[in-house]
Amino acid sequence: MLAAQQKAAQKAAMASAMQAAPRVATGRGFVASRTMSMGSARPMGATAVVQRAAVRRATRVLVSAIANGATAPVEKTANPMNIVFVSAEVAPWSKTGGLGDVVGGLPIELAKRGHKVITIAPRYDQYSDCWDTSVVVNVDGESVRFFHAIKSGVHRVFIDHPWFLAKVWGKTGSKLYGNRSGSDFIDNHKRFSMFCKAAIESVRALPFGPGEDCVFVANDWHSALIPLIIKDVYQPRGQFKNAKVAYCIHNIAFQGRFWPESFKDMALPESTLSKLGFIDGYSKVFDEKNPLDDDEKPSDSWSGPFNKLNWMKAGILAADKVLTVSPNYAAEIGSGPDKGVELDSIIRMAGGAEGIVNGMDVTEWNPKTDKYVPVKYDRTSVFEGKAAAKAALQAEAGLPVDPSAPVFGYIGRLEEQKGVDILLAALPKIKNAQVVILGTGKAKYEQLVKSMSSKNPNFKGVVKFSAPMAHQITAGADFILVPSRFEPCGLIQLHAMQYGTVPVVASTGGLVDTVKEGVTGFHMGAFDPDRLNPADADAVAATVSRAAQVFQTPKFREMVKNCISQDLSWAAPAKKWEAILEEVSRGCTAAPAKKASVPTPVQKQIVRS
Repeated sequence: MLAAQQKAAQKAAMASAMQAAPRVATGRGFVASRTMSMGSARPMGATAVVQRAAVRRATRVLVSAIANGATAPVEKTANPMNIVFVSAEVAPWSKTGGLGDVVGGLPIELAKRGHKVITIAPRYDQYSDCWDTSVVVNVDGESVRFFHAIKSGVHRVFIDHPWFLAKVWGKTGSKLYGNRSGSDFIDNHKRFSMFCKAAIESVRALPFGPGEDCVFVANDWHSALIPLIIKDVYQPRGQFKNAKVAYCIHNIAFQGRFWPESFKDMALPESTLSKLGFIDGYSKVFDEKNPLDDDEKPSDSWSGPFNKLNWMKAGILAADKVLTVSPNYAAEIGSGPDKGVELDSIIRMAGGAEGIVNGMDVTEWNPKTDKYVPVKYDRTSVFEGKAAAKAALQAEAGLPVDPSAPVFGYIGRLEEQKGVDILLAALPKIKNAQVVILGTGKAKYEQLVKSMSSKNPNFKGVVKFSAPMAHQITAGADFILVPSRFEPCGLIQLHAMQYGTVPVVASTGGLVDTVKEGVTGFHMGAFDPDRLNPADADAVAATVSRAAQVFQTPKFREMVKNCISQDLSWAAPAKKWEAILEEVSRGCTAAPAKKASVPTPVQKQIVRS
C-alpha cells in the first residue's frame, strides 16, 4: 500500500465516520468518557470515542479494498479546465490500436478529477447510443453535422459527413484510413483537414461546448492540423486567443506524408507551408493508387530528394507542448532519425517531447469479472484462478493439457513492427515450453503460423481476431511475449500483468517503463529495427528458456504477485496529464512537483497485501 493511498483512505474514512458516528447524549448533554486521548491529559468525550472507532473501522475497510484492487478516492482539482481531445479514434466506437484506447479511457479519469472533458472523433458508423444535435456548420463548402453522447461524465462528439460514414459503413475498426494497411484512401488529406476544422468549430457551435477558452489535445497525424489552424488561422484573426494545444504522438511511424499537390484541397493559408513542408528520399506515398505490397518495404536508401507535406511535423512545430505515451519512447524519438523516423531534429527543435505512460481499461480487463475466464480470481486467489484458466486455454488451443508445461502467449498483429518474424524464427529453438499465437496480419506470416502450427504439437497458432481467445490467453498463459521492434507504450503487457501473467518483452519504448527485469517480467534486449537478425531470434529463445527455468519456483510466484498487485489504471497517468495541461494552459507553478509525484510502473514500489 502506497502512503498516498493510505492517506487518501484515512481522509475519506474520517469524513465518512464524522457523518455516520452516533452522538451519545444524556439529559445534561454529551457524556464525558474516562478514556484518555493518546498523548493528552484531557479526557475524550463519548462522541470522540465513537467517531475514532468508526474512523479506524472505515480506514481498515477502505485500505483492504484498495489492497484488493479498488482505487483510492479520486482527488478533485481546485482549478477545473475545459479539455478537448481531438482524435481519429475513440474506443469503443472506433479503434485500430492504442490511440482509441487512450481517448476512450483517459478523458473519463480527467472528468472524475473535476474537468469538463470533450472528445471529438469522426462518425464512421451508425452509433446507436449517439444522437443528432441538429447543429450544422459549413466547413470549406461542406455541411457537417454533430452527433453526441454523454458517457461516464465525458461529452462524446462525432463529426458526421459522408466522407467518413459512407466509406466505412458497417466496418468500423477495419478500414478507418484505407481498405487495408499500406493502401490509404486517396482523399485522406481532405477528410482529415475537414475533420480538424469541424472539430475546432464544434467547441463554439455546440450548446454544451466550452467556447474558445479551452485546451485542445490533438493526437497523431490525423488531428495534427489542430495546432496549425489555431495558430496560423484563428489567432491572427483575434479568435481562440487564450486556447492552447498539446500534441500527443502515439506512433511516430505514421506521420501523414502527402504530395505537395494535396495542399490546394486543404484550404489553408500559404503561411502554413513553412511548417508543413518536408523533404524525404521516398518516391512513393502509399495509397489506393500506389499500395504497399505485403512483402514490400520502403527503401532504406535515399533516392530523392522529394518534396512532401508532413502533417505530424506541422503539429509538432505549432503545438504549445509535445507529448507521447511513455518517457522512454520520448527519449527514443528525439535521439536520431532511425527511432525518430526523420522527425528527431524537429522534436528537438520544439524542445523535446514529454512522456506519460498509458493506463489501461481495468473494467474490460479484470480477472475478477472477466466473462471469458472460467474461474474468476484476484490477487488473493491468482494461482487457483490461473490454473483453471491455463487448463481451459490449453484445451481450447489444442495444446496438451499439462500444468507443469510453461505456456507463452503472443497477442498482436502479424507484422515486423511487432517482431513476429523474430518470434517465428526463434520457435524451433524453444524447448520444454508451449507457445500459442493469436493474430492476423501479413499473408506470409499468417501462412507461416498455420504451417508451423501443424508441425509442432507444442505450438498453436490462431489466425483470426478473437476477443474471447485474447482474454483466455491473457488469463491462461504463464508468460506473455512482446518481441516488438518498437513499442511507444504497449497495452498487451499491461493487460497481462493485471491478470498475473508475466511479460517477456523487448527492451524498447514503453516496455522499458512498464516491465521491471526480474520483478514484473523479463527483458530480451533491443532488436534490429530494419531486418531479421539471427542474433535477435537467439535472444528471444534464450529469454524464453530463462523464464521457463524460473517457472514453478518461489521466484515465479513472487513475480506473479508483483504483476497483479499493481495499479495500472488511468488514475496515476491522469494526474500527470492534468499537471502538464495546467502547465500548458495556465503556467501553473505547482505542475512540476505534481508531475514528479507520478512514477512509472517500474519506478513504483510494489507493496503486496
